[in-house]
Amino acid sequence: MYNYKLQKELHNEYQLLNRARSRHQDFEKLIDSIQERITELETSYQKLKTGDPDFAVHAEMERVLYRHNASLGCNQGSAVKKAK
Repeated sequence: MYNYKLQKELHNEYQLLNRARSRHQDFEKLIDSIQERITELETSYQKLKTGDPDFAVHAEMERVLYRHNASLGCNQGSAVKKAK
C-alpha cells in the first residue's frame, strides 16, 4: 500500500519538476528576445539622435518597431500562459 502511494507521489513530483523546467525555458527565451529587441531599439534610437535624414535609418527603425510590437505580445502572452 505504501509502495503505491510513494510511487504515485514520486510520479507527481517528477511531473511538477518537468512543468517547472518547461516554464523556465520559456521565460529564458522570452528574456533573450526582449534583450535582443532592446539592443535593436537602442541602436535605432542612437542612429536617429544623430539627426541623419538617411531614409535607410528610418526604414530600419520602422522594421525594428514593427518586429518589436509584433513579437512582444506573442512572446509575453505565450510565456505568461505557460507560467500559470
